[in-house]
Amino acid sequence: MEQSEKLGKYQIESILGEGGMGIVYKAYDPHLARIVAIKTIRRGLLEGTSGQDLRERFSREARAEGRLVHPNIITIYEFQEDDQGTPFFVMEYVEGKDLKQYLSRGIRFDLEKTLHIIEQVLRALGHSHGEGVIHRDIKPANIILQENDTVKIADFGIARMEESEFTQTGMVMGTPQYISPEQRLGRRVDGRSDLYSTGAVMYELLTGQKASPGLKSSTLWQRLTDGGNRLDTLDANDAKIQRIFRVVVVKALAQDPDDRFASAEEFIQAINNARPTPESSSGRYHKGLWLGSILGALVLVAVYFLSTPAGESTSASVAPQQTAVSQQAAIAAPVSLTDEQVQKVQQHLKVARIHLLVGRLIFPAGSNAAHSYKLALDIDPGNTEARTGLQDVEKQLIEQVEQRIASGDV
Repeated sequence: MEQSEKLGKYQIESILGEGGMGIVYKAYDPHLARIVAIKTIRRGLLEGTSGQDLRERFSREARAEGRLVHPNIITIYEFQEDDQGTPFFVMEYVEGKDLKQYLSRGIRFDLEKTLHIIEQVLRALGHSHGEGVIHRDIKPANIILQENDTVKIADFGIARMEESEFTQTGMVMGTPQYISPEQRLGRRVDGRSDLYSTGAVMYELLTGQKASPGLKSSTLWQRLTDGGNRLDTLDANDAKIQRIFRVVVVKALAQDPDDRFASAEEFIQAINNARPTPESSSGRYHKGLWLGSILGALVLVAVYFLSTPAGESTSASVAPQQTAVSQQAAIAAPVSLTDEQVQKVQQHLKVARIHLLVGRLIFPAGSNAAHSYKLALDIDPGNTEARTGLQDVEKQLIEQVEQRIASGDV
């Protein structure tokens, strides 16, 4: 179809995606002045018995999504056929990328981002299951992440509606790496099958690996803690990660549906329970005192590093009061410098500025901003830029310490 063509009243603008069975277009609705997405089937696939089955599946997807109104599910606006009898349905246009695109590029999410994504998927499934619709194909490619971190579930193409004439025992449809054991065997499934698939997606987001079908709980746990299968961006030894994995992921991927979460709501509750509990106000107060003491000690250490004259052993004992006095005494009357000394001071200041820009404040020893500024002061004790530079170094050190303490990285 050419981009200038229309489909019903809709003006086709571009192709958003296409596969073996159909095409998704970006289009414009002139009546409501909005951008929409249109999904249609390739005309050549609609012939014969298989074509009729595909048409029914397509219609089922439109009906399944059309009855679901939820912020985490793509909204269906209408279902039609064009003049040649090709069915299409019009849906909400969503800006974003599916999780498969992120994973295939090696992009990983931290624990909180992963939980944020999974909770939205579960809220959508809770609504879907409440309406009697089982998705049956939850996988990264069907989970769209928008720029504002909102998740949208798409593609209810093989969804089963309760008491639907389209349910066929023994018919296996879905993506092998994500479908539940009972779905893989062609047995009747319920909402717990979608929860298994969600667990498989969660496993992949946390580990960067697909959860192989049929893995037992003990094998899943071994994979997490095995040194050869460490998480890509998360520390497998982190107690928070281990608790989430042990309490949530392993249960979601249980082979027996009766051993899994009974509902999406129970799944969400397990995630909330596995999160670290907030500290009490008393605990925060005592921790604040302790961290404040650490900050004070680190500041004294920083001042010591910044004030120790070049060439003097850093193991010498220098009291803070003595340090302050020595700094004041160093501000002497202007010193007459030779041209060579002026050049050396300028060189030290240039090196110091570069170190300051890249964050080399007091380490590594002998090659950092503080050291270079001190070398300049050794030649010209009254140099204003060098003294201001040392103050900047101290300020940045304190800010870094405060930020780490605030984030719990003591």
